[in-house]
Order: sequence, then structure tokens, then C-alpha cells
Amino acid sequence: MNIWRIAVNDVRVVLKDRMILVWWLAMPLAFVFMFSFIVKDQSQNATWLPVFKLDDHPLATLFVDQLRAEKYWIDEKPAEDQRWIRDWSRALIIPEHFSQDILAGRRVDLTLTKGRVKPEIILAAQTLLVRALIKFNGAVAAIDLSERGWSPESERELAAELAKPALLTVESRQHFSLRPPPSGFAFTLPAYLVMFLMMNTIMYGGTTLIEERKDHRISRLMAAPVTAVDVFLGKMLGRMLQPMLQGGLMLIAGVTLFGIHLGDHPLALVPVILSLSFFCGAIGLLFGVIFNSEQQVMGVGILTIMLLAPLGGCWWPLEVTPEIFKTIALFTPTYWAIQGIHDVMSFGKSWAAVLPECGVLVGFGLVFTAIAVPLFHRSP
Repeated sequence: MNIWRIAVNDVRVVLKDRMILVWWLAMPLAFVFMFSFIVKDQSQNATWLPVFKLDDHPLATLFVDQLRAEKYWIDEKPAEDQRWIRDWSRALIIPEHFSQDILAGRRVDLTLTKGRVKPEIILAAQTLLVRALIKFNGAVAAIDLSERGWSPESERELAAELAKPALLTVESRQHFSLRPPPSGFAFTLPAYLVMFLMMNTIMYGGTTLIEERKDHRISRLMAAPVTAVDVFLGKMLGRMLQPMLQGGLMLIAGVTLFGIHLGDHPLALVPVILSLSFFCGAIGLLFGVIFNSEQQVMGVGILTIMLLAPLGGCWWPLEVTPEIFKTIALFTPTYWAIQGIHDVMSFGKSWAAVLPECGVLVGFGLVFTAIAVPLFHRSP
């Protein structure tokens, strides 16, 4: 009971701050909203493709228009820009005899260059290009263009044929284990939830403990009919309750404001949030006992967050980082926290699947707690 009273009193002290809702909700949700546009889903966007259209015939223009219809972002380049091809991930060259050969019924070879880029990016470009070629060849054959020749009438018929919807389409339904990586709000909410839970627990948890040590409130509390263990555990629990409350509020706001799906097993978020709260409470308590002023907590705390947040994947998806940073991320608590939340929210996993992430977070928390225990009685 003494532990609970001490913890609740610490939470009350924090809630008295007039800026608490700004730091707990307004600021994190603003980050979630703004940065969601940077990590939005790119799978439905046009694929950037520089095109060198060396043929000025309207038939070549119709082919380029068909590429645009296949969700390409066509960037037509002048012929003299071919010297920059090596610097681009890909480029398409339409030869100057493109229309002439088609109208004569001869084969035409297009050139798709490949730069230093991931194979899946080239594969995406090739897939869209093949689709465009199939439809264009089908339309050319449907109106018998090589026999009829080019005329305003055949141009209109070809354009109309290309505009027709496909008679056969394939709908891709993803298996639950092959869900796309989180993007938009589904990425930014877990990322900034982890970041701001850590930051606010360090700031509020660390500075309030320093004030209590300076005013000798800890010493007076020890003189009351409570044990030193009760005081330590109460302070620890108080710093755990803060991220638990903030995390719950952010998840509720994410669902109501941004329509975020909490996964197939939303209750599996409970152990993840509890483990993250234990880690945040431990690091907040540690900052409160090893530093002697609010300025030290603020300075070192911000530096710590600025390191752990990007290294753990709070600022950008780790998939876009070099392999060395993916390895470094494994040694950060932020990575394991984000991974646990994504496992539930984005990949539909349940309790058992997030136990490893929870275990790592608890391990980090135990290390910081072990460091804080012998320093707890230290005077500022």
C-alpha cells in the first residue's frame, strides 16, 4: 500500500504541470501527423522513370502516355542528357525508328538501363513496363495498325483501344504473414510513442526526483513508517505509471483521430507497453539519481533521445539504412519497443510472438535499475 501511495503521489505531481497535455499528447500527435506523409506507402505511387523519346511521331507519344497510365512518373529528358544515365537508377530509351518499325510490322527493341539500385526497384519498373508493352501491342494488333497505316482515324482508334479497361484483372490478397511494412500513421504512431514516452519519463521522472533529493523529501520519507525498499519501489512505480498513462492516451488518440488499426490481437500490446514502461521508469529513475540538476537531466536526456530514436528506427524505417545501422539497432531499446508494437499492430501477432521483445526491454530496465539502486540514497 505504501508503494502505491508513493507512486500515485508522484503521478499527481506530474499531472499538475500545465504543459503536461502538450508534452503527452499535442506534441507527439503533431509529430505523428506531420511525419506520416514522409513515410507514406509508396507501393501505389508512380514509379519514377526518365524517358528519352528520340522519336517525335505521335505513336511514340501514345506509348509514353500508356506508361503514365501504368502509374509511371514519366520524366521526359532531352537527348543530350543521356550522359547522366549512369547516375540514375533506371532510364528508358525509345529509339528514333520506334514508330517507323511498328508501322512497317518490324520488331522494336526498347532499352531499359539499370543503375546501382536494389533489384526489387528494377523489378518493379520492369513489371510496369511489361504491362504497358502488353497492352500497347494488343491495341496495335486489335486495330491492325501495320496494315492500315497511320492516319487521324487510326490514331483515334488506337487511343480508344488503349483507354479500354482490362477484361481480366488479378486481385492480390495478402496472407497475414506477408503484410506490407507499416507506413504513414501505422509507422509514425509507434515510433513517436516510443520516443516521447522515453523523453517525457526522463524529463519529468528525472527532474522531479532531483527536486525531491534537493529538498530532502526522500530523507524525510525514509523517516516515516516506510522501508527504504518501499520508497524505491514507489518511486520506480510512479515513473512506470507515467508512460503507461501516456501510451494509453496516444493509442486511443491514434485510433480515434487517425483511424489506426491496433492489430488482430490488440490486447497483446499490453505486455509491450508494460515492458516499455518498466524500461522508461528505470531510465527516468537513473537520471534522477546520477545527476544533480534539472539542466543536466535535460541536456543529457535530449542527447540520449536524439541518439536512441534514430538508431532504433523512430525517425525512419531501418530498411532504408545500411547494414551496419541495422546491426547497431539490435543493441538499442527503442528498436525492440518499436518491433514489439509493430508485431502486434502491423503484422497481427499475438502474446507469444512479442515475448522476446518484452524480455529484452525488461532486461534493459533491470540493468538501469541495478545501477540506480546503490545511488538512490546519494545526496545532490
